[in-house]
Amino acid sequence: MPQLITPEIPRKGDDRDASRAYTDAIVETLDPAAHNNRGVALERQGRYDEALTAFSAALLSDNEDVYAWNNRAVILTRLGRPQEAVLACRQALAIDRSCIFAWVTYGMVLGRLGNYQEAERVLAVAEDLDPQARALYPGNSTMTRA
Repeated sequence: MPQLITPEIPRKGDDRDASRAYTDAIVETLDPAAHNNRGVALERQGRYDEALTAFSAALLSDNEDVYAWNNRAVILTRLGRPQEAVLACRQALAIDRSCIFAWVTYGMVLGRLGNYQEAERVLAVAEDLDPQARALYPGNSTMTRA
């Protein structure tokens, strides 16, 4: 089950240690979850370009990884590349139409692009799936995988 990481949740330990641990794990495996989780650790450090690389590596291992697509969209948005983020959101939703995180990310990206009516429509889909959807994702953060 994916774990949602939000800015309000206190972090345990040093994220640099987490990044190193994921790097060590990745050397031994092509596990997309390890790449994804390393990307989350890098994102927490503000190392967005490296996080994007990690999410891309996860997708090279498993192109159907909805969490890596969603996290890629979050990072692309933070890097000022919202048009690419929209494409990543659409890919995540093509894989899993019930992924609430992808719907919320998509809505937030559309809102940042000024497509407010479309953003509201997309966020309504997320709320149909879970009435608390908007509250689930306050900082539009990346999420780790178990």
